[in-house]
Amino acid sequence: MRLFNIKNFYIYFGHRLHRRLYSSKNAPSPEYLTKLRECYRLEEDNNIVVPVFKKALLYGNNIAIRDHAGEYSYFQLYSNSKRLSRQIANLCGSSGSSSTVAFFYSNDVLSTLTLWACWMCGQVAMPLRLDFSCSGLVNLLKLSKTRLLVAPEKYGNLSRKLAYQLDVPTLCLDHMFIKKHNLPFNYSREIFMNANLVILEGTLTNDFYTTFDALLLNTLGKINKLKTAVLSHKNLSVQIKSAASAWQVSAEDRVFQIFTSDHINGYINATLFPLEAGGTVQMHEPFDANNCWSTILGINTPQKDRVNILIAEPKVYNVLITEYEKIFLKNSRMVEFIKNYCMRNFRLMISSFSPLPQHVANRWFEITGHNIMESLYITESGITLRYNPQHDQANTQKQNHVTLAFNNTLSDVKVRIVDNSNRIIYDSQDLKVHTRYLVDSPTIVGSLLVAGPGVFRNYLNSEKPSNEKESYFNTGDIVCYEDGLFKLLGRCKGEERFNTLTTMTDIEEFYSRLNLHPSINFDKLENRGVVYAIKPNQRMSLKSLKLFYAIILKEYYRAIVFHLNTNK
Repeated sequence: MRLFNIKNFYIYFGHRLHRRLYSSKNAPSPEYLTKLRECYRLEEDNNIVVPVFKKALLYGNNIAIRDHAGEYSYFQLYSNSKRLSRQIANLCGSSGSSSTVAFFYSNDVLSTLTLWACWMCGQVAMPLRLDFSCSGLVNLLKLSKTRLLVAPEKYGNLSRKLAYQLDVPTLCLDHMFIKKHNLPFNYSREIFMNANLVILEGTLTNDFYTTFDALLLNTLGKINKLKTAVLSHKNLSVQIKSAASAWQVSAEDRVFQIFTSDHINGYINATLFPLEAGGTVQMHEPFDANNCWSTILGINTPQKDRVNILIAEPKVYNVLITEYEKIFLKNSRMVEFIKNYCMRNFRLMISSFSPLPQHVANRWFEITGHNIMESLYITESGITLRYNPQHDQANTQKQNHVTLAFNNTLSDVKVRIVDNSNRIIYDSQDLKVHTRYLVDSPTIVGSLLVAGPGVFRNYLNSEKPSNEKESYFNTGDIVCYEDGLFKLLGRCKGEERFNTLTTMTDIEEFYSRLNLHPSINFDKLENRGVVYAIKPNQRMSLKSLKLFYAIILKEYYRAIVFHLNTNK
């Protein structure tokens, strides 16, 4: 351990000290695990929150996470999170103080270790984005009253700089903190269990996790306009269980997740829900398309360790397609092998966090034979909508058809669509049971609202809603609902409103009209308007575009604002 006496203090874990990690040579009997699993089930049936780290004990020596530095079992992750939690509790004053612990995101095991450690000792975790300026981070840390900074070794200099300005301690971790060591895990010492109650040594009571906050997530935007969503342990537990249930994840699944560093919130969600079910998460950082293809195709990987679920954002799929066409396209044998391999070995390929372009979905289907399953992730409510081909008879009958839409809400999610006057035009408590249309129209277009126990409590330093159960959150997403499908059209930020008429009858006609101008390509709907890319060697004025589309879209729009995207 090295101690730096600057204005704050800085603790470095790794190397010669604190290397002990845990494994379980004396694995519990199947009967013991069955009883533990039943106790967890009874607690959840009684509306008691069972955090994801507690369920790690059900999966013991199974591999939880693989990253660039190695692989780590559930025992290793649990036991070392517990060791780290003691240090965090000491630096925050006490366990259960709900102090804010900020940590720098890294797409590896250290971020999960930090999250679990914070929750074990009753603190509130807040991941930090690396693309924020130093002054922006300082303002954010002050606003959240951060008591401790945790950072991987590679971000140690930035962490110390911030800690010096804020006069808070900094904890720096490296992978030496979580290396293998043969120290048995003692179930009888770590777990107290009776007929319907489980208490883990060194963690807080069930009441704490049912009541208090777990996570602060910063929504995307400029630093001076950031909103920080406060999620309780209950919110987070509902989101994790709903996602695990929706994708039917089990302990047999190996999930390969590929995200860029600006999708911290999505990373957390995509990491935690496989761990809820005992699956293995394969992390990839830094991003390299060639290495990703090696992982997807299981090159130099034992059969039992090969991934069978892929989760990525749309731009990652686009980069993978580019790499495929660069390396494999001219080799007909590889083209056939890749498609056959993916169809045999992959169960799901999922896209989230932003709309998936149609051409990307079509090309990916040609390459792998897989329809990419889209899911709509919202910081404040988690994964809210998803596409499930089993609920779309037209799609199952037409194997070559690619649908970019959502036809299924997750469990415990209630959805509404409202028009420009906030009038409810669609209400669905549960799509499987009850759907209520409040307008007589085959196509419904409006703002998407969501509610349910997984929706965040409030924004940081704002008042909590008076009636959380009945409070709907406006996601800012504009959707079209037609023939049982939700189609994501774009976003409407802040107080701006998407000025559409409810008489729109054919969404395909709407899109075709957007492409009538000979000099532009339709890109996306955004902020009450349409973003276009100008075709090469074409010139035009914004005034001429407004005039052109004011004529052809008059029955669809009351008002429309256009933005030219000249960077494409």
